[in-house]
Amino acid sequence: MLEVREILLLMAEETRKRGLPLPVPENALTEWAEGLGLKERGDVLLYTGGLYQLIPYINAFVEYLERMEGSRASGFLLKAARRLKLTGLATAIAKPRREEVEYSRRVLRAIVRLLQKAGVSVAYDPRIDGYSGVLLYDMGLEDLFREHARKVYNALKSAGPSLVVTVDPHTTHILRNVYPKYIDGYDLNVKSYLEVLAERRIELEGAGGEWVIHDPCLYARPLGIIEEPRRLLEAAGVRVREPKRTGKMTYCCGGPLESIAPRLSRSIASKRLEELSSVSKRIVTLCPICYANLTRVSRGETIRDISLVLAGDVD
Repeated sequence: MLEVREILLLMAEETRKRGLPLPVPENALTEWAEGLGLKERGDVLLYTGGLYQLIPYINAFVEYLERMEGSRASGFLLKAARRLKLTGLATAIAKPRREEVEYSRRVLRAIVRLLQKAGVSVAYDPRIDGYSGVLLYDMGLEDLFREHARKVYNALKSAGPSLVVTVDPHTTHILRNVYPKYIDGYDLNVKSYLEVLAERRIELEGAGGEWVIHDPCLYARPLGIIEEPRRLLEAAGVRVREPKRTGKMTYCCGGPLESIAPRLSRSIASKRLEELSSVSKRIVTLCPICYANLTRVSRGETIRDISLVLAGDVD
């Protein structure tokens, strides 16, 4: 069994040192926006929270943990990785699959194109875009999360937006529902890009065809973002199919358990994939964590983020 304490300490130390839970390149969160010519200030500010960009590195981390899980030496190895400046771990994580990095880049650029097509003049400041701290909160590192949340909040407030647009359910939930519990006087207006798109008239030339939808737990339950993605998919010519467990009764993808119990996470993801693929072999996800976990156990199904399906970029 993995030494959970060592994993949490590893994440905590990296977050304190660099603001990110894993040792990744300095530009890993912002290079996707290069060449887009986005202004840095505006009424509508895009905040990614870093999850899409971190997925290739999280996948490499999970593979590293899977190799150690079940080893009696796992605790020693994790402790050594942490105390020896994460040398071996950093080497493993620093070489994510190129196709995964490009996929995350495509998703974020597709989101910007969709917003612009809907008439939203979106700004993006790479100096204040960063990690939301979601894993710190999920793993119970409350004191560090509070400290990190205040830094993120102050940076966003300094930009002066009237609306902060997020790109994934974890970041949306953390900023909208969790930060206010930890920050006095919190007053950011936060919406998912899917909500923003659904509020506007937008002509979509999407992928079309039949896709089964996987609702992420946070969109479906605390955020109540269920109908918006379906309306957008239908507007893009998609025939939306529903799995047995859908909407508020959706089933977990196995995340974020993969960071501390990768085998259990894989088992849960496999069960969910079986449910989805029994309806359609083309699966649309709305969350980077869901995409990563379902793809990890895929048996050849086509799994794509909703942004790419809406933009018609599914090849």
